[in-house]
Amino acid sequence: MKPLILLFKALLLWPIRLIARLLAVLEWIGRAVLGAVALGIGVAVVVALLFAWHAAPPAAPVLPSRFVLALTLDAPLTETPSLETPLPLWDDPQPIHLGTLLTTLDNAAEDPRVAAVALDFSRFPGASYAQLAELRDALGRLRQAGKPVFAFADRYDQKSYFLASVADTVTLDPEGFVLLPGLALEPTYFKAALDRVGITVHAFRAGRYKSFVEPFTRTNMSERERAAATDLMLGLWGQIRDAIAAARKRPVEAIERYHAAFDEILAAHDGDGAAAAKAQGLVDTLAPFTDWQTQVLTAAQLADRDHDFVSWQRYHAAHEAKRLLANGNGEIRVITLEGTITEMDDGNDATASSDRLVAELEAARDDDTVRAVVLRIDSPGGSAFAAEALRRAVRAVRDAGKPVIASFAGVAASGGYWVASAADAIVARPETLTGSIGVFALIPNAAPLMEKLDLTTDGVRTGPFAAPLDPRRPLPDAVRRALDASVGHTYRRFLAVVSEGRGIPQAELEPVAEGRVWLGTAAAKLGLVDRLGGLETAIALARERANAPDAEVHWPTSSLAPREVVRRLIFGSETSALAPPLAWLTAPLRPLAPLLRSLTEPTTALPPVWAHCLCVAP
Repeated sequence: MKPLILLFKALLLWPIRLIARLLAVLEWIGRAVLGAVALGIGVAVVVALLFAWHAAPPAAPVLPSRFVLALTLDAPLTETPSLETPLPLWDDPQPIHLGTLLTTLDNAAEDPRVAAVALDFSRFPGASYAQLAELRDALGRLRQAGKPVFAFADRYDQKSYFLASVADTVTLDPEGFVLLPGLALEPTYFKAALDRVGITVHAFRAGRYKSFVEPFTRTNMSERERAAATDLMLGLWGQIRDAIAAARKRPVEAIERYHAAFDEILAAHDGDGAAAAKAQGLVDTLAPFTDWQTQVLTAAQLADRDHDFVSWQRYHAAHEAKRLLANGNGEIRVITLEGTITEMDDGNDATASSDRLVAELEAARDDDTVRAVVLRIDSPGGSAFAAEALRRAVRAVRDAGKPVIASFAGVAASGGYWVASAADAIVARPETLTGSIGVFALIPNAAPLMEKLDLTTDGVRTGPFAAPLDPRRPLPDAVRRALDASVGHTYRRFLAVVSEGRGIPQAELEPVAEGRVWLGTAAAKLGLVDRLGGLETAIALARERANAPDAEVHWPTSSLAPREVVRRLIFGSETSALAPPLAWLTAPLRPLAPLLRSLTEPTTALPPVWAHCLCVAP
């Protein structure tokens, strides 16, 4: 009888327990859904508040009647204004927008409240020499306006010292040093490693100096590329060395010896780098950071370390609030092309999407308040198709009666120059890398690897172009001929658009093209650049061409999709903070990620032709 009772209870309780579990699951699902909805509403509210905060005119900070403007350069310099947020959700300092910093320094030059400027390079991550030279010029204008400039660093590398050398007083920590190692250009060559695993790369290029393909097709630098690279490195180093010597009032030979015989100079001072730098006249004083601050305050006849230093960000906020209230004279819009040129926006900070930038150019064309456009370019190039789309958009702005001035930063080469050729005028820094008028296509071939692994393929196709880029098979001759023709056509098209835009006959253009990279000084002599100068020169020229001397300068913040805003709020500007193993080996390829991705993604079409140079601003 007892077993029957137990069986009856089990049969009776089983449905009840099942229903209870189903109810628990439904409750859990309900809570999860409600939680997700609540989270979504919360994120939406946060994003809305951020955009409202970003769009609202900021309250002007109250500044002291007299103060030292403090520039703590502890973040990378960028050409593109970043999305600022009031929430400190990650620790990394936000990139410093170069244009904003330059404007801030020029405002300070005319402000009687600014008694001096203090530069702290202790955590300086570096920038291109063209960007640093623009900052040097702005600091020079401050000094001409009677504002003394003081520089400090725990240790000076070459880039921080290049900028600091223009200061009235350069201070170094007693335990620090100054390094002037010079420049080097030493690409990593992958051909032998690829051969070892059974992968070859077919390279199609137009332009004898189009060296982008060499790391994939050679084990060392070609003599032609070596000669061009030598000219670039020696030319740029000469500009850096001469600028330091002039600023420090030292013989060029003394700077050259410090660069070439640092070991001897260091040994002469028992290894004391700070003493060696002071003895060589590279620094004026040796002092820890707090003592340096006291020295700056004393020189400025101020005393309160907590209140008499005003950060450049706070100072800029005060001027920005005033500008938003006073702007009524139209604007010079600065549109930034920064990174590898691609067609679609993939959310990568290292790429410049033609889709996004064409929309920005069209908005400037149709906006009646925009009097002229300054196209700021810091790009080694990219997709030739995307570059042509941008060039047409630039032409459309000009056709609407609005001048377009191209302003080159550290590098504006290949596809970057393709776009700039349509501008009314091109302004470049002497330190800019530009030119590289040439194109290429790269096709991987893994047929030897397939053979090593005893892998075979078989099947049918209707013709050689049915699967033209199948890396498992050798490249068919018909596809090779088609690629040769495509690359040749794109190169001729490149020459034609530059010839048309710059007014240079093709016969005169061809010798300076061929994919060769030039410094800004050489490019100006060759007619590839109209004026040498920085953003200030380009903006002045835009105002002149637009007959709008009082037009305000405006850098629109890049528009981001809501999901991209949320991603950056959660993860920062990079999708992952984890560096891959052997990052030093892959680092040279990171700017090429869109191109390398195009080599590995399956496609049934011929590959895009790229106008890209293997040149990163040193």
